[in-house]
Amino acid sequence: MTITKHKKRRSDELWGTIFAGIPVLAMIVFTYVPMGMAVVLSFMESEGGSISSATFLPINRIFDNYVTVLSDKYFWGSLLNNLILMLELPVSIILSVLIAELLTKKVRGTKFFKVLLFVPYVCSVTATTFMWNWLLNSQYGLVNKIIGVSIDWFSPDNFIWSIMIMGLWSTCGYRILLFTAALTNVNGTLKEAASIDGANKLQIFTHVTLPAITPTIFYVLVMGTIGVLQSFTRIQVLDPQGQKCLTAVFYIYKESIAGSRYGVGCAASIVLALIVAGLTKLNFTLSKKWVNYDVA
Repeated sequence: MTITKHKKRRSDELWGTIFAGIPVLAMIVFTYVPMGMAVVLSFMESEGGSISSATFLPINRIFDNYVTVLSDKYFWGSLLNNLILMLELPVSIILSVLIAELLTKKVRGTKFFKVLLFVPYVCSVTATTFMWNWLLNSQYGLVNKIIGVSIDWFSPDNFIWSIMIMGLWSTCGYRILLFTAALTNVNGTLKEAASIDGANKLQIFTHVTLPAITPTIFYVLVMGTIGVLQSFTRIQVLDPQGQKCLTAVFYIYKESIAGSRYGVGCAASIVLALIVAGLTKLNFTLSKKWVNYDVA
């Protein structure tokens, strides 16, 4: 009997190790190995236009790819475009919180609206981009028909703002669901106590509700920042040459895939990864001053 139990426990441990090892192995193969290869390639040059022909740079020029990236005005311009696209984040957070607050009210149809708002998030980015391309078309677009003004939404001056509108539309639904869950879990006793003390609805929202959902706001802010820095698909679909709104990831794509300068592209990706890590660290450091984990 004891031997049977011992064998069963060993079997459970083995299967547990296997199932736990699968995601770990996947992370190693699809995350850490490519990252390691990118670091190595960033110190190489590909004379024949392919990775197989890449050779290490001479020791006196080992950082040439990084120098090329950091001295390229187009790289810094792409980061500036990413910075402008981040303006969508605070607007999205404010709208999502306000709409989520409305959806927490016990009103008929809220479940339907939650599903409706979430649909854009699960749709293909490429498919929705083509949809927006039709909606915002300057000649036959539905948006121009509705507002009665002919606006070239994809002109060099308006392109980046159109991308922000698309991003706002596609991400708001997911963020609304996150904030709805956070608002639902706010301690009702605290609201009642504040109401008894004479606080009005606005005061309760700003002094009780908002502090309680700051962890969710922080999560959305961090993930949103990372997401904006990875902006690529919509811009690549609407502006394949990257002339209207070159972002950091698009710059990496043009240098490595389109331009066959894999060393420069990998160097740019490492620089971008360091920027993402730095901004994430900064967010976590600043969060200690405004994120409240004590309000339950």
